[in-house]
Amino acid sequence: MMAGSEVDMPTSDDSDAAFAEGAITLWANFLTLMGTHMVDSGTSREEVLGMLRMLHETNEETIPSPRARASASRHLMAVYRALAQA
Repeated sequence: MMAGSEVDMPTSDDSDAAFAEGAITLWANFLTLMGTHMVDSGTSREEVLGMLRMLHETNEETIPSPRARASASRHLMAVYRALAQA
């Protein structure tokens, strides 16, 4: 840090939210990569999409934070669309 400069430190809530969003984004990117690999390796697209639907249902039942649940749902839908169009 440079002398005399002031840096706004994020609040605990901002840090927690940023961490959660980053983790969910990494998770979604990994799912896209895994799903693409599975389809390329011979798993039917319908089977992979079915697994994503099951994962969504599990998330809906197990993620306690409404905000995190909504974020995970949006990301998972993007993965679903990417794999459905691939």
